[in-house]
Amino acid sequence: MKLKGLSDIEADLFRRISEDDDQEAVSELFRRYQDLLHRFAHKYQSDRLPYEDAYQLAALGLMKAMRRFDPARGVSFITFAYPTIEGELRKHYRDHLEIIRLPRPLRDLRHRINAESRRYLEEEGREPDVATLARRMEVGEEEIIEVLAASANTSVFSLDGSHGDGQEDAPLGMFIGSHDPAFEEVERELVIDTAMAALPPRHRRVLHLRLRNNWTQTRIAKELGISQMHVSRLIREAVGMLQEKCALQEETA
Repeated sequence: MKLKGLSDIEADLFRRISEDDDQEAVSELFRRYQDLLHRFAHKYQSDRLPYEDAYQLAALGLMKAMRRFDPARGVSFITFAYPTIEGELRKHYRDHLEIIRLPRPLRDLRHRINAESRRYLEEEGREPDVATLARRMEVGEEEIIEVLAASANTSVFSLDGSHGDGQEDAPLGMFIGSHDPAFEEVERELVIDTAMAALPPRHRRVLHLRLRNNWTQTRIAKELGISQMHVSRLIREAVGMLQEKCALQEETA
C-alpha cells in the first residue's frame, strides 16, 4: 500500500525501524534529511547557540520524530518532523538561553502547554491551535495566548550582533530607527481593549474569535452552537457598541 508522502524506499525504512529497530534504516533516513537539519541549524544559530550545537539539537529532534512517526496515520513524515525538530530547538532556547525569566505561574502553564502540544502532535500529526489547547487543558484561551506571547519575548539580542550571516553585515543597532510607528497604535489599542471589556460576554467572545483568532463566521457558529446569521448579527452589534464607546472616549479625552 502506498503511504502518503513516503516513497517506497522510505516506507520500507520506517517499517524496519518500527518492527526490527534497524539501526541501518535509522542511519539511512538520517542521511536523507541532512538538508533539513542544516536549514534548522542555520535558522537558530546565534552568538549564544553555535551552528554545531544547533545542528545537534535539530538532529535530536529528527531522531525523536523518527521514533514517534506512524506512517499509517496518513501524515507525511516531513509534516510530522518539522514541528518536532523546531520544538527541540525552542525548548533549548527556553530552558537554557532565556534572559528574561517568566513568573512561576506562567512557566508552569507553559510547561503544561508544551506537554499537551506534544501529545496532540503525536496523536494528530499537527500542532494544536489555541482553542484546541484551551479545550483539552480546560483553561481560558486568554491564558494560553498570554503565555505564548510572553514566551516569545524572553530572549534578547545584542545590538552589536550581525543582522545576517556574513562578516560585513551591519550590526542590529543600525536598524533601530528614531521613531517606531507601533507606538502610535498603543493608545488606540488601549481604548479598544477597554471598550471590548465593557461588551456583553457573548459579543466580546464572538468579536475576539473573529478579530484575534481570525476565525470565520461559520467556525464561530459551530463553536458556539448558533447560526452563522446569529454570529453576523452579534458582530455588527459589537462593532456598533465599540464605535459608540470609542467615540465617547475621544470626546471626553
